[in-house]
Amino acid sequence: MTEHLPVSARALRRVPLVGRHEELRVLAGHVTGAQVQDGPGGAVLLTGEPGIGKTRLLDRLAGTCPEHRVVQIAGVRSEARFGFAALHGLLRPFLDGLDTLPPPQREALGAAFGLVSGTVADRYLVGLAALTLLAGAATARPLLALVDDVQWLDPESADVLAFVGRCLHGDAVALVLAGRDDRDGPGPFDGIPVLSLTGLPPADARDLLAANSAGRLDPAVADRIAAETGGNPLALLRLTRTLTAEQLSGTAPLPPALPVPGPLRAHFLRRVRALPAETRTLLLLMAAAAPQESAERWRAAGCLGIPAHAADPATAAGILTREHATGFRHPVFRSAVYWGAEAADRRLVHAALAAVTDPVRAPDRRAWHRAEATVGLDAEVAGELEAAARHARAGGGPAAQAAFLFRAAELSPTDRVPRFLAAARAHLALGNPASAQAALDRAETELGPGDALLRARVRQTRTRADLYSARLTGIPARLLDAARSVAESDAPLARRLLIEGLAAAVVGHGGPGATTPYEFAAAVLASPALRPTDSAPADLLLRGLATRLHDDHPSAVPLLKRALQAFGSEDFGGEPFGGEPFGDGAFGGEPFGGEPFGDGAFGGEEFGGEEEPGWDGVPLAVLALFAAEDVWDDAGGRAACTRLAGHARDTSTLGALQTALMVQALWDVRAGRFGSARSGFEEAAELAAAMDLPPHGPAQQIELLAWSGREAETRAAAAGIAEVWVRQHGNDDFGDRARACLAVLETSLGRYPQALACARVVMENDRPGTGTRVLHEVVEAGVRSGDHRAAKQALARLEERAAASGTPWAKGLLARCRALMADDEHAEAYYAESVELLGRTGIVTEAARSRLLYGEWLRRRKRRDRARDQLRTAHRMFAGMGAVAFAERARAGLAATGEQARTRTEPADRALTRREREVARLAAGGVMNADIAVRLFISVSTVEYHLGKVFRKLGVTSRRHLTSVLDAEARLP
Repeated sequence: MTEHLPVSARALRRVPLVGRHEELRVLAGHVTGAQVQDGPGGAVLLTGEPGIGKTRLLDRLAGTCPEHRVVQIAGVRSEARFGFAALHGLLRPFLDGLDTLPPPQREALGAAFGLVSGTVADRYLVGLAALTLLAGAATARPLLALVDDVQWLDPESADVLAFVGRCLHGDAVALVLAGRDDRDGPGPFDGIPVLSLTGLPPADARDLLAANSAGRLDPAVADRIAAETGGNPLALLRLTRTLTAEQLSGTAPLPPALPVPGPLRAHFLRRVRALPAETRTLLLLMAAAAPQESAERWRAAGCLGIPAHAADPATAAGILTREHATGFRHPVFRSAVYWGAEAADRRLVHAALAAVTDPVRAPDRRAWHRAEATVGLDAEVAGELEAAARHARAGGGPAAQAAFLFRAAELSPTDRVPRFLAAARAHLALGNPASAQAALDRAETELGPGDALLRARVRQTRTRADLYSARLTGIPARLLDAARSVAESDAPLARRLLIEGLAAAVVGHGGPGATTPYEFAAAVLASPALRPTDSAPADLLLRGLATRLHDDHPSAVPLLKRALQAFGSEDFGGEPFGGEPFGDGAFGGEPFGGEPFGDGAFGGEEFGGEEEPGWDGVPLAVLALFAAEDVWDDAGGRAACTRLAGHARDTSTLGALQTALMVQALWDVRAGRFGSARSGFEEAAELAAAMDLPPHGPAQQIELLAWSGREAETRAAAAGIAEVWVRQHGNDDFGDRARACLAVLETSLGRYPQALACARVVMENDRPGTGTRVLHEVVEAGVRSGDHRAAKQALARLEERAAASGTPWAKGLLARCRALMADDEHAEAYYAESVELLGRTGIVTEAARSRLLYGEWLRRRKRRDRARDQLRTAHRMFAGMGAVAFAERARAGLAATGEQARTRTEPADRALTRREREVARLAAGGVMNADIAVRLFISVSTVEYHLGKVFRKLGVTSRRHLTSVLDAEARLP
């Protein structure tokens, strides 16, 4: 028997469902698929205009799944400002399982629902907790979750449900969402399969009209009604009650225009206005109240002198449900009542609701009602709204926080700029840069000549809003100006502004007249905010990168090495990092030392003393990558990235984790672990999808593609980078990285002039990271193409920088380049030195290249036995990692010595899917199922499902056997 657990009153419609056979078949297949572990499961989004029948389909689906436990909720417009309200309704039947959740998930969900204090409800931890609860509930009995009117869900609940929908697989949970299809632009449910509902076909529309008409229905009248309503079932039904029997039978003419305008609102409003005045006021009061304010509605009605029986005419008219006298029969009624009322009448009912709302139990709703009842300025109400914003932020509700703060700023006689600014930052945390820009516009109009600190923060926040759209133009100059204005008064803020601006200057071209990286670096080094005694990791990184750009490479090396050491140390995340995350959570604390953001000028430290974790700003993992590449410190770079990724996992700052995973994947490429690299890129892509970020496609994997010898895909990725990232967004660093990857590809294919053309541009641009890492490519391509001048220039720069760096990676590349340009008497010693030095690093790709070049050199000198040793090893290394083009070069060289390379056997994991490979890799590494679920953002039952398939496919029975089978998997392509 189906167990219904409704948590938002929805009256079942008594009108029989007509038609919709195909839609019911699709939905039934979706529900059935969720029960089968190999089925699609997951979520489906049912869309259509108001009245099209979405709710009826959900009701029918619920009634035809007797083997399922069914939960139903619906979004309510008046609740949309209260974070996680809808999610609480959905999960309320399962909260007895709260104690079974891992502590971070339990604390986050408790904070979201107001069950615990002192913890911020991270939305993605909340999402993982919701996924775990639902999957756990489905272990005993399949679960069907139905969510109607998703267009009116609070944004936090919408994000979590979208996250859950994208992560469900093999969990016996079917999630069916329903909402209007009139959303402009991207939404939280993008990427979830959509089933669009259109109007009923003419035959079904006629059947519905006939079944609900008391008398005879003329076929021509039925056809016109069906045509003019577009087959909208609600419009059809309303017209059977609006038109006279004579009109329906065809004995009286129909009006020139049938009373069913587009969204039906005006039609509904006419019915409302026909009611008595006290009934209309009661309806307005109900529309203004949240669903959980049932008692408050009646108390407020009493304050206004409205008797309870005033609801009877609305019930008789079919506006309120008979089962629930405070429930509107259709959501459009609620909207029509509220927005069709006069502003003064809306203020009246909000004032009544505020007067009867408990300020202790429901301070947020009371503050909002007071605000909606207020005209002009009111410091007391503004203060209540700010307190409500603090409460919303603690509960992880940036949408409510932003709404409260913006309204507080509008009502404030003073402190308007800090509140508008805080509202903008909350909008950025929500991922809504357009609303953030609107709040910043309001803030700027209020700035005075003495507001230097606030002006700097406004500029910083506007820059972050620009970065959401990848607009880099003008950012360095704006941030530099802001940093100068606060360098003396707020040094930590100034350093934040400087590192954000420096990163933008390094990455983007800025256009004509823009601040150059050299100019920005000079300003950084001259800034009084940057003191020589500052030793926090970000301070060292800022000073090191500025020194590299303004002075020279050798002078920057000690600073950059110290920064990498600090980021990779065990102390990372400890005392020096005590504040809120910087950027997208990448620091995990206060990276500059000192107090975060200073003086609490935002009306309280909640809004003035910390960074919002939702900002998509400067990722530290990327800056650490620049530093590590520039000083050839693979150990320091990987350690820093591992620490940053670990801290991001621990704190569930998914934006930072996504970036760190991509950087880790790059280090895996260079270590020859192409399989691990691919898994890292895929995990990063899944996180991006879970966060509803736009996909990068193959662009982020271009280095892996180039080393894999996948020529067409590499060139396509490079073309995409040039068009989207460079031309449209001005990200020149990405363009240089694409050129460096093309140089690797061309070299692997023996096209040295083309390789030199790509690499030379990167060398001339000389950006931190790529400008140094490409030098050996210029030397090899220059020597092989006969451009010795270019090779000598690159070698001279390489000698200077390798001496300053002193790492085996640097010295190994230098030895190889010297060998390429040396005579026979000295070349062999350099090649041997290069092989030995690079063999001590984690840069396996370059170690294999040194062996390849050494073997080719030996073969050309007829020293076949020695050549075979080097070429055989090079081929084994390249083939093992999946570097196809380089492996072919080694095979051809080996064949020229008279030896055929051994054929590789197909790796054991080739039968595994991508997700199975990820689960297998973690399980083989000793990670337990619950931790795998946390890391991959799936449920434990999904982990068990995939692990079972892995065991069957690989023929193993234990994790110990799995480890032995996949021992070499990390190096597989």
